[in-house]
Amino acid sequence: MAIDNFVLSLCLILLFGRVLGEAFKRLQLPAVVGEILAGILIGPSLLGWIAPHETLAVMAELGVILLLFSIGCETSIKHLFQAGNSAAGVALLGIALPAVVIGLVCLLYLDLPGFTALYLGCALTATSIGISVRVMAQAKQSQSQEGHIILGAAVIDDIAGVILLSLLFNFASSGEVGLIPSGLLILKIVGFLLLAPPMARLLLYLFRAVKPKEEETGYEAIVTMILICLFAWLAHALHAPALLGGFAVGLALSRQFISPLNRYLQNPFAFTHEMEVESKPLVDIFAPIFFVYVGISLDLSQIDLGWSGLLTLLMLSLLAIITKMMAGLRVPGHLRTKAIVGSAMVPRGEVGLVFAEMGLQMGIISPKLFTELVLIIAITTIAGPLLLKWTLAKDDK
Repeated sequence: MAIDNFVLSLCLILLFGRVLGEAFKRLQLPAVVGEILAGILIGPSLLGWIAPHETLAVMAELGVILLLFSIGCETSIKHLFQAGNSAAGVALLGIALPAVVIGLVCLLYLDLPGFTALYLGCALTATSIGISVRVMAQAKQSQSQEGHIILGAAVIDDIAGVILLSLLFNFASSGEVGLIPSGLLILKIVGFLLLAPPMARLLLYLFRAVKPKEEETGYEAIVTMILICLFAWLAHALHAPALLGGFAVGLALSRQFISPLNRYLQNPFAFTHEMEVESKPLVDIFAPIFFVYVGISLDLSQIDLGWSGLLTLLMLSLLAIITKMMAGLRVPGHLRTKAIVGSAMVPRGEVGLVFAEMGLQMGIISPKLFTELVLIIAITTIAGPLLLKWTLAKDDK
């Protein structure tokens, strides 16, 4: 992308994302929805000012990495583990129901080939971490019990989505699924999640020790970006989502970080707090780029506007929403708690889009199915925050 196109695209993304995000906040609606609609407005679907591009996609991924970093800064590892059983139950139910129900409907009702039907079902299993946690953070609920369950379930969902995509890719390429490579992939991802936060914490002590004596503005922000980029690269090298690297660094900065090393090393609260403060403007700039780019990635002009096409689209979208909402039933407690968690699992977001793109490139799904799949992802991505906002409001009352 030429520099003039890049800077103009970035200008429009930030401007329209901010304006529509603020407008939706004033209407007591999630800013995320406004930012996604901003992308639809300036993208190929309506005005056509910006087209999806690899450069913008990289910036969008950096935005969601930084967003997960900010969430990690406020997250307690102890509370995350306490929510582990409920989070795992929600995640597994939220994976099984869409894969089975939507896969069977595509196979029996739409008469699609078996592998294509399975691929469509699996493409709608992963929950977008960024979208739901952003809504919870704006509602000041990210550190509630529901918030920890949602975060844990979304992380498991995202990891499962990557593993499923790898398995389906191997099967489409070679006609068989390698159990040993799949097991090694799972072990590497789990090992990264367990070891990365303590490793990042140790590096924090090193950077604090070599901090210049004189006041150097920007030192903490630079250190933060170094750690985020390093651990995002490590996560990607281990075939895990790069955003888990940002989350691991955030956990290392958290005031509620727990480790056996705490009894030997003094907590660097002043330094980590300064790192959070210095990096906040970066999060505020880059995080909305991700949500606007989700809208830009959609081309609604490819929709089949016939009755049959619209009914199929409506049916699959409702199934995609209902099967994820039902995952909230796994949470103990009141019906409203179940509804909050279920609503947060609805948005598909980035992992679903990766599934769609890979399926199109490998010839598993046709261009028509690709458009329908992307539109279903778009509907869930917009419907999820609205449902979550509504359930949170009901919970407050």
